[in-house]
Amino acid sequence: MRIIIYGAGAIGGVFGGHLALAGIETLLIGRPAQIYAIKQNGLRLITPTETHTLFIPAVTAPDQVDFKRDDIIFLCVKSQDTEKALCSLKAAVSDVPVFCFQNGVRNEEIASKFFSRVYGVKVQTGAKFVNYGEVISRSVPPGSPIMGCYPSGVDSLLEDVVQTVRKAGFSVLASENIMSYKWGQLLNNLANVVAAITDNGDEKSYDIIRAVRQEASVLMEEAGIRWISDEEIAKAWPEGVVQLSKKDIRENSTWQSLIRKQGTIETEYFNGEIVRIAQQLGKRAPLNETLLKIVQEMAAKRELPGKYSVEHLLNLLGLA
Repeated sequence: MRIIIYGAGAIGGVFGGHLALAGIETLLIGRPAQIYAIKQNGLRLITPTETHTLFIPAVTAPDQVDFKRDDIIFLCVKSQDTEKALCSLKAAVSDVPVFCFQNGVRNEEIASKFFSRVYGVKVQTGAKFVNYGEVISRSVPPGSPIMGCYPSGVDSLLEDVVQTVRKAGFSVLASENIMSYKWGQLLNNLANVVAAITDNGDEKSYDIIRAVRQEASVLMEEAGIRWISDEEIAKAWPEGVVQLSKKDIRENSTWQSLIRKQGTIETEYFNGEIVRIAQQLGKRAPLNETLLKIVQEMAAKRELPGKYSVEHLLNLLGLA
């Protein structure tokens, strides 16, 4: 089995780095600047205990890969890049299993339009990517992914991949109901935008987060969506809990996108998902809608985290 990491950023770098470190055949596909840095100096994987420099085969596009029968794709691109990435992948290989190591709940559906074997993954890892050629793995174990067939079920290939990822030091759980876990993760990810806008993770910011999640959970319940919360996971699978500091939680994937001035943001697939649910129900989600608008403007203007204080944001949201 060869694992092809498609999207060699934070999540892809941490998973790819640990897989390679464990002696598992790994190949990275990523953006030119990241791949250039990896080819020149290796992938620098920083963990809580040590730093590794890993020389992993790396390319910038799927058409540069000589695909083999036992290849597995770990799709790790941001949700806004999913369709473009899959178009490129389909042009290079007609059939390959795709594991969506992504936040949000739309990626598996998109992937299933291109490939017949699609798997969902609830990603829980303290991954950070700010500098080219370097990723930071901020927890031990490095992550606790939950995996399942899309839209549901477990099969023998999934079990093989679970065992492979475990060999790389991750705690892994297989689930027949993966999308309920991913909806729970979506509810968590609604907080990302708050830290990105304010560059703050103090107690006052949790007033906003609680209100945003409450708005979302009411709409999700009305839409008949079932989700599994982190509290339920911790009770049933305590070894899967990833402990992160307040600073690590604040420096989430949305925050990292603003720091890197990427010009796009994944929030459309987090808070924007709640806005879409509200529209389908003939309602509105004003808190999530406002946060989405603010961070999209920040991303487009390439503004850094911290545009507004928590107090200012509370006022803008009508929560003061």
